[in-house]
Amino acid sequence: MRLLMARTVAALVAAVVGTGAAVGPWAVPAGAAAARAGAARSAPVLSWHSCDKRFRCAELAVPISYLRPGRGTLDLSVVMLPASGKHPVGDLVTNPGGPGGSGVDFLEQAWSSFPASLRASFNLVSFDPRGVDRSDPVVCASAAETRHLLALDPAPTTPAEIATVVTAVKGYVADCKAHTSHLLLANVGTRTTVLDLDRLRAALGEPKLDYLGLSYGTYIGELYAERFPSKVRAMILDGAVDPALSTQTSDLQQALGFETDLNDFLAWCDKNATCHSGLPDGARKDYNRLFDSFTAGHSIVANFQPLFGGRQPVGLGVAEIGVVSALYSKQDWPTLAQALSTGLRGNGDLLAELAYNYAGLQADGTFSNIDDANTAINCVDRPSPTTIAEYQALARQLAAKAPDFGASEAWGTLACAYWPVPPAGPPAAIHAPGSPPILVVGSTGDPATPYAWAQAVASQLDHAVLLTRAGSGHTGYFSSACVRSWADGYLTSLTLPPKGTICPSN
Repeated sequence: MRLLMARTVAALVAAVVGTGAAVGPWAVPAGAAAARAGAARSAPVLSWHSCDKRFRCAELAVPISYLRPGRGTLDLSVVMLPASGKHPVGDLVTNPGGPGGSGVDFLEQAWSSFPASLRASFNLVSFDPRGVDRSDPVVCASAAETRHLLALDPAPTTPAEIATVVTAVKGYVADCKAHTSHLLLANVGTRTTVLDLDRLRAALGEPKLDYLGLSYGTYIGELYAERFPSKVRAMILDGAVDPALSTQTSDLQQALGFETDLNDFLAWCDKNATCHSGLPDGARKDYNRLFDSFTAGHSIVANFQPLFGGRQPVGLGVAEIGVVSALYSKQDWPTLAQALSTGLRGNGDLLAELAYNYAGLQADGTFSNIDDANTAINCVDRPSPTTIAEYQALARQLAAKAPDFGASEAWGTLACAYWPVPPAGPPAAIHAPGSPPILVVGSTGDPATPYAWAQAVASQLDHAVLLTRAGSGHTGYFSSACVRSWADGYLTSLTLPPKGTICPSN
């Protein structure tokens, strides 16, 4: 899919990071592993060292190919926030989503948003999955090429428009092949990451895994529970990805999710005095006026001094990504309102800032590899359309049902049509009959992982309870004290909420 299933590093951290007291002295050397060292002598080794003030860091060696272990290893970057309590339950491994999101960045930036009681009870652990950031990253586009790709027409219709997009995408795929080994590209999928996760569990000295997966991180958890059901102690899947859906169906449902969220934002804007003052003719009317201009080929200007030589054009591609990025969290709606208002006056600064940050812009003007990893993992994980005719037909189908985002969502997997590695098998429901009860969290207004996906996953799993958060925004844990209370209680004591429990948003 064109959009990240959940770019929670970009979206969640912006919403949840705040100030917090530093944790106390390290309670254990490695996730309570010292007490179980004798039972874990054959496990992979983590050599921890202090990093970034309050954290511990290590690297975990894993085979590049589990089927051909003689082909070499790669090192996964792992980070831990040691528990502040004297007798922690163990290690809680987290993944923030993506695919392509850095777990290391997520934990180092969002640690204080986890409740103090949870931080006392668990060592919080995260890692950059293979192909992501510090863990042998997939490398494709330069910073200039990334900006060019972001600026492409996301919904081409004419033969000339389609040819331009196809040429750029083929060039991008060629760059991926040139800068990343075929061996890594062939072994970067989620099914392989699941094997890495089990090696991490063993290296931590944990007989069973405690896991919190957000958005795409739920897909890692789902596949882990299916592959290693008896090695799960507690698992939370927040913003669940439905593994049974085809790429085309996922694209449609995600487009509809963002469509609904955009309409909710526009309705809120008309009732909010500040937003209405910036879009005085009516939020939907002013939004359409701006994006009709972009669709007609017009652009506005963003000033990125001193980066990129300063002025950058903002057209339909950048503007739409900027809007989408702000729909992940209701806290970003005032920023989106200002971005649209200034955009109508020819100033693209905020729209571009939203889009570029979403794509992983860094302080030096380069981009993280979040988009490159996202493409590589998605293309391997599930089949996508393979012909231009299929993309054209899907774009028409999705545009009819989701006019704001449908067509661009349909074209979003075009790189997979030219990808050098074939996809895994067809999508399939998840069951994990031997697992303990799993907590699935779904949010009724989640645009990126629609609520129906959480409902589906909870029904597919043989042992699961669905906890619902009522409200907009992506994932529930950081958006509801009620969700956090149930989730943390489950992690600590394995007590699940009653069936049908609904939590309000903060």
